[in-house]
Amino acid sequence: MKKKILVIIGARGIGDLIYHLPLLRSLHLTHGQKLIILSNKVNQSKEVFKNEIFFEKIIEFDNYKYGIFRTLINIIKFKNLINKLNVNYLVLTANYRRLVLPVLLSNVKEKKIFGTGLFKINKDRTLDHLTISERLLKYTNELNLKKKVNNFFLTPYSLKNLKNIRYKKIFISIDSHHDQNNWPIQNYLVIINKLIKKNKVFVNFAPNKKYFLKSFPQNLIHSKKIIFTYKKKISEIIKIISQSDVIIGNESGPVCLGSSLKKKVHAIYLPVHTKPESKIIYKKNNYYNTKKLSSKIIINKILKLI
Repeated sequence: MKKKILVIIGARGIGDLIYHLPLLRSLHLTHGQKLIILSNKVNQSKEVFKNEIFFEKIIEFDNYKYGIFRTLINIIKFKNLINKLNVNYLVLTANYRRLVLPVLLSNVKEKKIFGTGLFKINKDRTLDHLTISERLLKYTNELNLKKKVNNFFLTPYSLKNLKNIRYKKIFISIDSHHDQNNWPIQNYLVIINKLIKKNKVFVNFAPNKKYFLKSFPQNLIHSKKIIFTYKKKISEIIKIISQSDVIIGNESGPVCLGSSLKKKVHAIYLPVHTKPESKIIYKKNNYYNTKKLSSKIIINKILKLI
């Protein structure tokens, strides 16, 4: 009997989504079946995986926190959704209560539940010390799949829109999922001021963080060589990254996207809060540890390599 496979992805970041690629591709190739994916809405998997061939369909769900009563209703709805999909094999990669409970209550015959959440179904304590990408590779190995693909690269978008730009295109992400991971905006402003003399610069931050604009002087806000991308959809941002020559930014989703598209990446990370995890995607990236290097040195190194 062929497996009809459901993979539930609770990860909330675009980078975390990219780290799932080896697992998803290995499941698809081993079983010769396209996957059904249930994915957290915030990671925008429909757009990120738009060009991939390993899935039949992607259904996005909302996993925001609610009160106890609302949570119970959501658990029942989620369990009913799983049953309606009529799958016989399920892989859950995030051990959250709101996901584990409906999976346990569902009618699916074969279930693989991974993760380090409150429900300690997986007793392997070494998971607590692994990065998300390392955990997902470990899960892939534990599934004993015959065909394994350790490939984090996204299938490229068709590129048309930016061909007429005469300058080198630089994509700079000044934001990250958690503000504590952000390199100070003043450092990015120094880089942007230098780069716009000879380049086109795309400045990226989340749509709900327009307060970043307050840090930009008027001459930069109105510069024809700067394009702010916060109003653009993720599909448009992926296309811009695909056509950019260089990606600069905090260790975050856009840096992971640039890495997965084999771009020249300059990633800045704060070791207290983050690790240079995207290096597992593309080892040619440049990484800058803010604890070991001063902002001035990092700025000079980046500008010298562009």
